Parts: sequence; structure tokens; C-alpha cells
Amino acid sequence: MHPLLCHTCYLGFDQFECTDCDNWNIIPHSCHSRFCNACGVKYAKQLAAKATSFCLDCPHRHIVFTIPEELRNWFRQDRTRLNLLFVASRNTISILTNKSLADKLKKKKLSDTHYIFKDIPVRN
Repeated sequence: MHPLLCHTCYLGFDQFECTDCDNWNIIPHSCHSRFCNACGVKYAKQLAAKATSFCLDCPHRHIVFTIPEELRNWFRQDRTRLNLLFVASRNTISILTNKSLADKLKKKKLSDTHYIFKDIPVRN
């Protein structure tokens, strides 16, 4: 099923008619695909419920790192550039979870560098 056809009459429909007032309503079928923007919400909620069932009951953060659409071609031209994305993601998570590390970096004025941690080699 194609997600663009979701909730259209092309996938079929059910028609309901009121016997008293002769009003009728058409309800189109959905594609039930997890990749569909409309139907995928159901699968996302099911996945979240499943994940919640085995997670610890404590406060947490959910972080999603994506590449802006304007930069995607730049990353496609040289796939090794994706390492920058992973380094930036790791640095962000480390700073968010380690307040003392963030304070030390501010004192050293290293907050503007891409490579904060020593175990990541810097390539020029």
C-alpha cells in the first residue's frame, strides 16, 4: 500500500447511512503502514508502550539527532563526514549528563570546538 493513498477512496471505503434522516457518511480505509505519517502514529505509540514496560521508573531524556535537510548532500558527498555528527552527538550528551564537565570546559573556553574529548583524533 502506498502511504499517499491512505485515507482516500482508492483503498476502499465504508459507507454508513442513517435510516431515519437519509444522511450518509463515507469513511475511507487507511493503509496501516508504519511508514505512513497518519498510520505510523499507532505503531510509534505501541513501540513507546513496549519500551516503557521494560524501562526503569526514573526521569530520563529522549534525544534525537538528525541532519538538517540543507546539509544532507554535504554528508552524502563524503560519508566520512558523518563522524562529525557522531562526535557532536556524543559531546552533547556528555555535556548534558555531566554538569561538572561542562563547567570545566567553560572555564577552559573549549566550548566552541568540535573535538572536546582527547580520545577522538583531530584530522585537518
